This record gives sequence, C-alpha cells and structure tokens, in this order.
Amino acid sequence: MKKADAEQFVKENIHLYDGTFSGFAKKLYEINDQKTHRGWEAFLTRMNKQESDLFEWEHVNYNDMLPKEWNGTEADLTKRMYKQDPSISYSAWRHRIRNAFINGSITTSHRPEFVVEHLKKQGKSNEDLWAEIEALSTKAIKAIEHARWADIHMQSDKFIGIAFQSDQHIGNPYCDHEQLRQDTELITNSKNVYVIHAGDYIDNFIVDKPRPAMKASIPPSIQWKLCEHYLDMSADSLMAVVAGNHDLWTSGMTDFDPLKRFVEERGILYHAHELNLRLWLAGIPYHISIRHKRRGNSNLDPSRVIKKMWEDGEADFDIGVVGHHHTPSVAPFTRHGQERWAIRPGAYKIVDTFGEMCGFPRERPTSPMVILNPHTKEIQAFSDLRMGLRTLAALNGDEYDEDLGIC
Repeated sequence: MKKADAEQFVKENIHLYDGTFSGFAKKLYEINDQKTHRGWEAFLTRMNKQESDLFEWEHVNYNDMLPKEWNGTEADLTKRMYKQDPSISYSAWRHRIRNAFINGSITTSHRPEFVVEHLKKQGKSNEDLWAEIEALSTKAIKAIEHARWADIHMQSDKFIGIAFQSDQHIGNPYCDHEQLRQDTELITNSKNVYVIHAGDYIDNFIVDKPRPAMKASIPPSIQWKLCEHYLDMSADSLMAVVAGNHDLWTSGMTDFDPLKRFVEERGILYHAHELNLRLWLAGIPYHISIRHKRRGNSNLDPSRVIKKMWEDGEADFDIGVVGHHHTPSVAPFTRHGQERWAIRPGAYKIVDTFGEMCGFPRERPTSPMVILNPHTKEIQAFSDLRMGLRTLAALNGDEYDEDLGIC
C-alpha cells in the first residue's frame, strides 16, 4: 500500500480514532489488512510527526477506571481491566494496578471468617511410600519431557518467514540497541513474519560478581525492565523463547525467574533449555529445534554443534538453532537425503571485552531468517534479515518498505 493511499485511508477513517494509536491501528487493520496491526501503529506514529493536529484528542484517564476496592489478585484485576478496555496494553494495565495498590488508591476488602479443619492421616508403610514416590517421579519425567515439545498449526496459504534472535545482552554498553530495535520493528510490522528468541536477553552479570553488577552503569534491575519492554515490542510476532545462561543466573541464585514470568504472562511458549517445535504450515510439517547453548562447539565450523545435536539428539529437525557463541552462521547440511539448516544467530553485543582479550574478532548484529513454503516442503534461509523480507514479499506478492517492512 503506497504512502499517499495509506494517509488518505487514515483521514477517511479518523472518526474511529479513540485517542490511542494502538486502538486506532487495530480498527484500521480490521478494515484493511494490507498492513499489520503493528504496521498501522508504526505508520500512525510517523504520520503524527507531520500532521499532529489530525490526532488531537482528550485522553482517557485510565486510573479513574480502576475500582476503589478489590478482593483478589493483581493479575485477576489486570485481566478484567484489559478485557474491559484493551485500548492500552496488558502490561500498561498491570503497571497502573500495581502502582494503585502501592499508593493506596485500591484497598483490599476483608475476607469473611472461615474455619480450617486439619485432617491428619495415619503413617504410611514403606511400600505405600515407595509407590507414591514412584508415581510422582513418573509424572515428573513425562511432564519435563513434554514441556520441550509443541505443535503449532497454521492454515495460511502464504509463505511465512521466521527470524531468529539471540544474545541481545540488553543493558550492556556494547549492545547495539538501535539495530536491535530497528530489526525488531521490521519483523513486527511485517505480514506473515514471526520471531523465535534463543536466550541471553540481558547482560545480568551477577554469576560471580554480584556487587559490581549492581553498581554497573545499567544495573540488572533496569536491564530486566528493558527486557520486558523488548518482549512487548515483538509480542504479536514472538513465537517461542528459550532462556540463556545470563537470563538463568537470577533463577540460579534466587527462587525467582523473571524471564519465565514475563513470557508466560504473555502466553508465549517457553523453556529454560530446549524447545522442539513441530510447525504445520497448511498441513506440511517443519521441525525446528532451539537451544541457547550445547556441547560440541567448533571454532573452525560454527555449524558443527548443530550437526552434532542432530546426530546425538532425539529430534529429526529440519532447522536447528543454537546461540551463545556470538558467531553468526547459516549453513545447509544433509541427513537421510534431506536438506537441513544449521543457524547461529550471532549477537547484538558487538564488542566483548573478554573476547577481545582472547583475540576473537568483533561480531556484527544479525537476525537470520528462514522462509517456509506452504505448498511443498521447502526452506530458504538468509543470513540477512532484510534480504529475507524482500524475498518473502516477492513470493507473496506484497509490497516491501525498507523502513516499515512488508505492507
């Protein structure tokens, strides 16, 4: 959709504007899907810089909508308010509600009196205890195994793109935050494009030096806030998340896993170590295996660890993804007469002081991408995100804009 046509379309439907670009973009998308919801929102933001008078509005005070008394959890109230008015994000409601509880704007009503009756069981025999523990362990083993697998069914007859990002190290002074934002906006604004993250969202260097980490120019508390914002930037297109060692240091030293909480609140697939996704595109199966790190790395061949993962593992994957070593690589390999792909996303942390000390070169920020065919099982892979997006737009007959993505 050309820029002039999009501007005219916005002006014709300005009566739908409710004071928020997110809500207006959603309504525009329902009428015209030539841009995604995020694509319309980005277009409105740019249009506002040139024609700000067009979008004048008396903004809603969302805090006035909150109840004065609530007998329940913050999460339940957040769900209720978001369902009542989705014009602002789920995360925005959560922050407003949390602040309201802290400053006393919302009070908790007293619960009615209740009586607790403690029922004591007789002591168990050794045989009963063994049987109970056996049942629990069998259930736990099945649960942890099943957590690594997921089926995703997509009925689209369009070619789809899946980008891969890892080792963002948000909050590190040497993370290219500008490039990370630009790549993420391109992915989110593009039709039929999704993204999978392979860990190390934040630097979080507390594993052996917690006190210096807290005194860093961007401390871990701020890094986690930036991480949450980054997740919200790509929430509509984020397909799955695997944690990295930097992310897991917090849960390893405490009983709290911020990344798991952030991801599960947004309904996104998550595993701390490995995910195997069986993606069915119009009935055609594509198997993607993702880990943050794995034994078997080679300095001479970055793709070697993924080939070894295929040979050692239980998953007959078509696309294997491993991060951690900050070296980008996209390479095909053949197993059982079929072409597979080994993908190393690289890192947005382009300078690593430890790596420089050891003589390793600087890296370039990269977000490799694959295109999946809905008509026959075929994979095209690109080390450059923008080349992948151009190709996907051509295959689907869509328009590609270098700033706005696939429209």
